[in-house]
Amino acid sequence: MNADLVLMDTALMATVVAALTAHGLGVRSQSVRQASQALQPFLNDLGGDVVVVQSSQASELADLQSLEAMTFVHPQSDVILITSNSDQSLLFSAMRAGVREVLTLPLTEATVRDALQRCKAHLARVKAHAVGNVPKGKVAAFVSCKGGSGASFSATHLASLMAAEFSRNCALLDLDVAYGDASFYLGAAAAKNNISDLTQQIERLDAQLLLSCMHPVAPRLSLLAAPQDMETALSITAHQLEKVLVLTRQQFEVVVLDVHRTMDALAIQALDFADVVYLVMGNTMPSVRDAKRLVKLLRSLGYPDDKLRLLVNGFDPQGFVDVKSIEDAVGLSVVNTLPQQVEAVAESISLGQSLVKLQPKNPWVDALRRVAAGFLQTPAPRPKTWLSRWVGAHA
Repeated sequence: MNADLVLMDTALMATVVAALTAHGLGVRSQSVRQASQALQPFLNDLGGDVVVVQSSQASELADLQSLEAMTFVHPQSDVILITSNSDQSLLFSAMRAGVREVLTLPLTEATVRDALQRCKAHLARVKAHAVGNVPKGKVAAFVSCKGGSGASFSATHLASLMAAEFSRNCALLDLDVAYGDASFYLGAAAAKNNISDLTQQIERLDAQLLLSCMHPVAPRLSLLAAPQDMETALSITAHQLEKVLVLTRQQFEVVVLDVHRTMDALAIQALDFADVVYLVMGNTMPSVRDAKRLVKLLRSLGYPDDKLRLLVNGFDPQGFVDVKSIEDAVGLSVVNTLPQQVEAVAESISLGQSLVKLQPKNPWVDALRRVAAGFLQTPAPRPKTWLSRWVGAHA
């Protein structure tokens, strides 16, 4: 892995070079840019694995526009932006421009080294995926395009289906760490342990510890719940989550991730690991508007279109927006629609029981069955009769 550097400070240049050298990484080019100089000319002909750019608040907007143009042409390059601006809005703007890491001045060599390590791990996963050298388990991530779209409900039920009807050993990870409630959809509210029990002792993480912290929801289905309190949730880092994801993928045939729609470091770490990202939306204008924004952001972060799958939940054929209009507006094909089943879904949520168990022949369940079949690339099984389910339960 090599890097192109475009910095304004010679002392900072030395710090970054030292961090690269410590990681055994090469420096492809070094450019010192004056504060009055535009960034765009410095980005011409760059092609390193990592591009490290320093920006000032005065040139921030123009720099992000230049970086967005560069990442569109070179999506394989990871961009690290160094700035003195710690405002949260900059982070989101930078992510939309395709920046992978934002580091705030003053920097230490250790901070730069950690960012480079994360970029190195990301590039290794991309290269491994390109040559087919991927770990055992298949990973599906669910993200709501707009709040209330039903991504958590869809994720939990897809995991339930793949375990119960497709006979896959499945792990469901609730990665909405601040507000996650995936466990309640499957009647597992009494889960004793959660993901923070792993991250707090990450150095001794192994298969035994992982499995001991997972809640057995049903045969072949295990849940890793979200933390119970906000303070604990905020202490989880992307590096810790990466270790949990690597091990989980090694232990299960299928891993389903329920990811919060805010694209923070944890969400990006989860999406990096996913083979498929289901973007869950409704067929309403606000959902279409937010889906368009989210797809643009994910593309700028380097995710290819064949990894992104639009899933329209609660689809109403008489709704204001039809499938073709959604596809034209968002720029992606709708892979599946899940029909509107307000009463059945409300009953499932209120009882804390899977709709797969309550109403296995429900049209919504049948549509999700086709989603699972498409993800696993296998024919969808026929729903079991009441007699076969009774026999199985009493065998």
